[in-house]
Amino acid sequence: MRNTPPPTGPSWHSGPSGPEQPGAQQHPQDWAWPPGAAAGSAAPGEAQAVWAWPPPQPPRAPSGPAQPPPGTPYHRMARTWRFRWWIPPLALITAVLLILVTQVVLILAGNVAALLGGRTPTADSPLGAEIPDLAFMLIVLATMTPIVFFTARVVQWRRVGGLLSVEGRMRWGWLRTCFLVSLPIIAAYLGVLYTLQLVTSPEAAFVGPFVGAERFLPALAVILLLVPFQASAEEFALRGFLMQLVGSYGRGAAERRGGSLASRALRTPALGIAVSGTVFALLHDYHGWALADVAVFGVAMAWLTWYTGGLEAAIALHVVHNLAAFGLSAFEGTLAEAATGGGSWEGVVGTTTEAVLFCSVVVLLARRRGLRRTAPGDPEAVQAPPERRRLPRWVTQAPPVQDPAGAEPPGAHGSHFRTPPGPSQGPYGPPQYGGGTAGPAS
Repeated sequence: MRNTPPPTGPSWHSGPSGPEQPGAQQHPQDWAWPPGAAAGSAAPGEAQAVWAWPPPQPPRAPSGPAQPPPGTPYHRMARTWRFRWWIPPLALITAVLLILVTQVVLILAGNVAALLGGRTPTADSPLGAEIPDLAFMLIVLATMTPIVFFTARVVQWRRVGGLLSVEGRMRWGWLRTCFLVSLPIIAAYLGVLYTLQLVTSPEAAFVGPFVGAERFLPALAVILLLVPFQASAEEFALRGFLMQLVGSYGRGAAERRGGSLASRALRTPALGIAVSGTVFALLHDYHGWALADVAVFGVAMAWLTWYTGGLEAAIALHVVHNLAAFGLSAFEGTLAEAATGGGSWEGVVGTTTEAVLFCSVVVLLARRRGLRRTAPGDPEAVQAPPERRRLPRWVTQAPPVQDPAGAEPPGAHGSHFRTPPGPSQGPYGPPQYGGGTAGPAS
């Protein structure tokens, strides 16, 4: 509410616009000056501070989704002013439950579709056929994208673009660059695998015999159409949503107790990278060397996401890597065994080489390009919690109590706000004692 100073003169008569109430006493509007400041005590050319009832209200909290302050790294993008310690667990539980419910519903729908089509669904084959099962698996994994977007927007009440990059959007030009870089890297990865197999098992074939165009072409179409959505969904959920959940803990350097050892440790990306890579490995149906293979890939992509300030690089390599892996499985007809098995040490060496080469090239390009790694923006324009402005104590004190003998307590006149009209007082202030006309309180 705007606090307008009173007009010049002894008082400001402000009566009601309607007819007078019978017996109501008419009194001028009284104004209270802050303690120690008398009316007219301001220096020449300076405005006199004046208070009126009701007191000014503190600013209301801004509405809408929150965004992190400028300079926030990617893994801390969920640390907005709306953050509370219980929000990350609630968001994680919500996302996991929605993913499980969605998968159960889709599996039941797939089983019904298989039965209506005359096929027998099983636990490993919900649709009872190789290519439909592949499409079904990719679609189920792709549903993680809208779920984590929904959770970030509704539960964390922040902008969904913060999951994509520090700029709050997908940097499409950078994504195209990373796709182009990933193509020769995948070729080098396959070359390392082929070389290691020639050295260790020269009698074994690197790729099995071709299954035929009638099986390969439909599978390739499904792979090209759905793998980009599946791979990017895993990045949104694990390198984006999960890593930012972990990274939101730890007080900022400017916050209270932000310099503690625990806060400094939690602010680093190390914990988020480790958790993201570990969960990524455990969610795959692998064991042995294959589990280590996936863990290396997951940790490398989490680190690269933090370093580049976005998911573009990780999405690019993940999509191209899966296209190559699923394409080779479709070529030799082993899609039923895809994403399973124990792997080999040669695979771990190949994936490590792939990750090191890709990260090295991407880091070099990011530096030359001057890629933004933290959230942009003007600190004055960023949505922040309103400051808790406390009114002076003399403002919120109770009004003076009238003495039964009719005398006002010493020092009470002018030291408090005038109370709103009540049943025993005039319309705009308490009755004036002594029958005089009140001027501005001093």
